[in-house]
Amino acid sequence: MTGADISDLRKIGLSDIFDDDWTRAIYSVDASHCTVKPLAVNFPSDEYDVQKICNFAYNRGIPVTCRGAGTGLLGQSLSDGIILDLTKKMNKILEFGEDYVIVQPGVVKTVLDKELAKKGKFIPPDPASSNYCTIGGMISNNSSGPHGLGYGSIINYVQGVELVYGNGMMGFADQKNYDEKISKMLKYILSLNVDIKKYYPNVSKNSSGYRLDAIFENNNNKVYPQKIFLASEGSLGIITSSRIKILDIPEKKSLIILKFENIFDAASEVPFILQFEPVAMELLDRGTIMEGWKADDSESRNSCIMIVEFYGNENSLYEKVHKFENNLRKKAKILDTGYDKKSVDSAWNKRKNSLNSAIKKAIGSRKPTGIIEDTVVHPVILHDYLIFLLKLLATYKLDYVIYGHAGNGNLHLRPIIDINSKSSKLLMNTIAGEVFKRVVKVHGSISGEHGDGLLRTKYIPLMYGETMYDVFKQIKLIFDDKQIMNPGKKVL
Repeated sequence: MTGADISDLRKIGLSDIFDDDWTRAIYSVDASHCTVKPLAVNFPSDEYDVQKICNFAYNRGIPVTCRGAGTGLLGQSLSDGIILDLTKKMNKILEFGEDYVIVQPGVVKTVLDKELAKKGKFIPPDPASSNYCTIGGMISNNSSGPHGLGYGSIINYVQGVELVYGNGMMGFADQKNYDEKISKMLKYILSLNVDIKKYYPNVSKNSSGYRLDAIFENNNNKVYPQKIFLASEGSLGIITSSRIKILDIPEKKSLIILKFENIFDAASEVPFILQFEPVAMELLDRGTIMEGWKADDSESRNSCIMIVEFYGNENSLYEKVHKFENNLRKKAKILDTGYDKKSVDSAWNKRKNSLNSAIKKAIGSRKPTGIIEDTVVHPVILHDYLIFLLKLLATYKLDYVIYGHAGNGNLHLRPIIDINSKSSKLLMNTIAGEVFKRVVKVHGSISGEHGDGLLRTKYIPLMYGETMYDVFKQIKLIFDDKQIMNPGKKVL
């Protein structure tokens, strides 16, 4: 971008835009290992600023990418075009309803949680990065978190969106009303005359590709067109506000912390534990053992901890929990049990702190690396899938950090690799290829909640097949004919 271009932007009322080296360097990185330097960074005040930027970029063929807190693990918010940081000014809660809230994309999840809690409400998806991730980022990636087992991903809660398309056109979508681009998309999908859902994985969480399967329910009797933007990573348009369903905070909570001899024993019991219908089932293997527990509970190098949580409003919840504990005593050691909000919240805080420590674990240039950190398989086959994964890493003599949402079959596995090694990129791609082929074979997803970004988009044809990938390309063109919206994500 030239100085003249910046001057033109300021002439149309966009003063809060920067192209200095320092700003561009700051926005060239996120939580991934990728680096891409943008042309400029803008802090829009509202949807009209976003519209001005899109008009400007559309006429010049300049890429536009949105950014929240930059917590994406795969380079989702990196671009060599214009970055729109929505956290500085578009961070307001616009409206509270009895069972919904309308927010701008830059609202931080924890900030929203605190305001909702005052009204006895909550939005269940709770990523580990909730203290700083934004609602816009969560929608972009279709985020979930530990309670995705009982409550699903954010795709289950977004009731409507308002947005700006790449050509500057204002858009909108909810179950009853939608704009002309949405109408064109729906007509195109229906014209395919195929069972879309047969191309999608048999799992409870999926953030890979475009979620066409979520648009139609009950044999097309119900249509939810706004869901096309969930997990789209800003590649179809820029959401400027969203209406999100909220729920009553459950009156009662109970959390049990179990210790198994090893991760295989823990995975074997996942189908059995699911029969008790917990809302969360977290697995933390060696390297992620929770801080704050007694030494004799974590001294075994192979020990594995599992957190199981139950919600409810009736006293019968505690009867179910006691029954669960009695059944699990023969299979695992019960380290602790919490029956009140304070102890439950304390356990989750320890879990988050432990995972953050594990993710940062590094010795010199040997670091836990991503790309295969978010695969999902059906929980019934989780045990066998784990055997495959750990045998594969043993073949390459790699140590690892592993944890995940066991109830969903969603594992966050990070091999520890010397990222400065000349062979590190080839090694990561080789491992990714083998892992993703296995995931596809068992009808899983290569990304449960972290998205595709720069690193996994090239594997989407492997997951969905060329036929559905071609459909994705058409969807992209319907919404973004010049392909300037966050290019390089979802389709290439």
